[in-house]
Order: sequence, then C-alpha cells, then structure tokens
Amino acid sequence: MTRTGAILRATSVRFTALYFLPYYTALVAEGRARWQWVALGAVYWCAHGLGTESLNRLADRTEDEINRPERTALCHRAGFPLLRRAALVGWGTVLVLDVVLLIAHPDWWLALFLFLAGFSGVNYSYGLRLSRNRWLAPLLLTFHFGGTFVIGTVLAQDHWDAQVLRDFAGYGLPFFAVGMVTLLALGGAKDLTDLAGDASIGYHSAWIDLLRRHGARLAAAMVGSTYLLVALFVLTGAFPPRFWLWLLLIPVAAALGRCLWRAATPGERHATREFFYQYWVLSLAVAALLYAPRWELLPGLVGGLAFWAVTTQRLHWSGGVRRETVRTAVALVRGGHPRRGGPPAGAEYAQEREERTG
Repeated sequence: MTRTGAILRATSVRFTALYFLPYYTALVAEGRARWQWVALGAVYWCAHGLGTESLNRLADRTEDEINRPERTALCHRAGFPLLRRAALVGWGTVLVLDVVLLIAHPDWWLALFLFLAGFSGVNYSYGLRLSRNRWLAPLLLTFHFGGTFVIGTVLAQDHWDAQVLRDFAGYGLPFFAVGMVTLLALGGAKDLTDLAGDASIGYHSAWIDLLRRHGARLAAAMVGSTYLLVALFVLTGAFPPRFWLWLLLIPVAAALGRCLWRAATPGERHATREFFYQYWVLSLAVAALLYAPRWELLPGLVGGLAFWAVTTQRLHWSGGVRRETVRTAVALVRGGHPRRGGPPAGAEYAQEREERTG
C-alpha cells in the first residue's frame, strides 16, 4: 500500500458523499445544477472532508491508539508529517475555492455559511476542540454535515426577496430540519466504538450515557423521530404527499434501533456503527428523490452512491462492509437479550482496551 493510499483510507474519503449529496440535491431542487457548480462542489467537499478528517486524526491520536489501532497504523504508515500536509492541502484548497465561489457568486449569505462550514470543520476536533464538549459536539456535528444543503440552496439564488424566503421557510427549512433531527438523534452512533479511548482522556459521550440510562425506549424514539417529523410536515402541508414514501424506511430504522441498544461487544458496536452509516446514506438517497424528483438528480445521486460504495469497500480504514459485519448486525436484530444498562462501561473499558492493544 502506498503512503497516499494509507492517507486516503485513514481520512475516510467516503464522507465526501455525505457532504456532496445534500449540496447537489439543493442545486437540483432550485433548477441550478450547472456543471460548474457540481464540479466545484465535488472538489470542494472532497477537500473539506480531507482537511477535517486529517485534523481529526492529528488531534485524537492518543485515544485513536486505543479506539482504532488499525486506523492509527495507517497514519503511521503514511507518516504524521504527511498527514499534516494533507490537512494543509485540504484546507488550502477549501480557502481557494471559497474565493472562487464568492467571486462567481457574490453573496453575504454564501460567505457566512462558507465560513461556518470551515469553522465547524477546523474546530470540531482541532483548534477550539469543540468535540470535547459532550453536549455541544452533537449539535456541531449536525450542522457540519447538514449545512451543505443550505450552501447549495444559497448558491442557487440569483437574488433574495420575500418570496424566496417564504419558499425556503415553507419547504427547504422543514427538509433541513428533518436532516438535522436525524443526525442529532443518531449521530452519536459513531461513539459506540470509541468508549475505551474516550474514557482514557476523561471524555464520556452524552449520547452513550443517555442510551445507557434510558435503553430500548430511547433507541426507538431516536430512530422514530425522523418519521414522526416527516409525517407531521406532510399532514401540515409543508411536504407533498409523496413524502409518505419516506416511511417505507421505518423497518430499516427499527432494525438499527435494536442494534443501537443491544450492541455490547467491540464487534457488535463496530457492526452497528457501520449499519448507521449505511442507513444514513440510504436515507439521504430517499430524501433527495422525494425533495427534488427530477431527472437531473439521477447523475449526481448515482455518482455519489457509487463513490460511497467503492470508497467504503476499497478506500476505508475499516475494510468496508464484510460478511461478518452483516451477520453480526442481523444477529443483533433477531434476538438475544441486551446487557442490562446497554453499552458496557466501567471495568469493561479496561478489558476492551487490553483486547485492542494486545
């Protein structure tokens, strides 16, 4: 494996799809999916993801040695100096493209949200290290990904007037709210595999603590919040009736909820975390088709999903979705009684750390 390959795997390049799909959906919905904005967006969000994840690897090196030794091994293979250069290249590219976007489309709202996107990316794990605040971290994470939809919407506007604002408040804003609530409710699943390392630096995920305290009922409420909100918006007229189709994902969401509550071993938590990411992408794809049902959506949607699939299997530190991952998730959904209190804590942190570090 080359050093470049190690960097790409260690920095989760597949996240580009999670940034790009909401951005592209917004452009299509506004009828402004010009190839220039699409191409710039693809490069922009790839660079944004590379810069963000590179800083995350640098900032969380201590806990990652425990949580994700396989990912840290990739960082060592590439070399941490190269990882620092990757962060500089990523954020340098973002800065250059910020200038390009603002010259091509001068808009104060666009400038504000581009700044917020950069601020959240740099300061989530580096800089101000806002991810160390157990209550602020989930909120920041939701905007970090959900804000790309707003940037796409703003970029598509030729001018701002009362009608544009009313249209966004009546349709775009509810759609944005559903995405934010989904991530706020479920984004903490990424912490499932980080218990031991986080405990070693004195950090405890508020999401994990709430799940441990309230158990299966809270897990059900978390996954159900998306569909409750969608139903509410359809009933009030904010969403057209076709959005009822989104509720077809409820069985998948219910299966995820069972995994969130039942996962106890390192292997089970890894499978559940990967299940969450695959569910997120599936939900994004369905949401995009319902929000902007136009033929222009298909190239970007298919391309984004193909990129996600290839990078998950070929360019991700976890090795992708394997047969064992699927078997573990299916077993969690089907049965067995979860440990009392949910995800393991206390002395089990130390045991898991020994298992990982050998």
